[in-house]
Amino acid sequence: MLNEKLKEIRTVKEEQYGSFNTNMNSIGKAWSALLGLETDLPGFMVANMYVAAKLIRTNHSFKDDNYDDAENYLHQAKLMQQQGTDANTRMNDELRNEKRK
Repeated sequence: MLNEKLKEIRTVKEEQYGSFNTNMNSIGKAWSALLGLETDLPGFMVANMYVAAKLIRTNHSFKDDNYDDAENYLHQAKLMQQQGTDANTRMNDELRNEKRK
């Protein structure tokens, strides 16, 4: 039942904002540029940072939405990293493999 609720939220968000993976990767690139980093933050890490932000909000007062959002961000981050859909993760993995050779 909870998974269905979270799946519904993800569907609505994707209709409103577009592809989660694409957005997280784009945000990672933008944040990296703003911070002057040499490599882009991977999309899954951006999602994990949003999880942290949602959890910090829970310190102020209870709002069910913060927990739902945190669960969804964490779920999506896990999928991105696990499935290798995060282009930055694949690139970093390839670079690590090249250095090992």
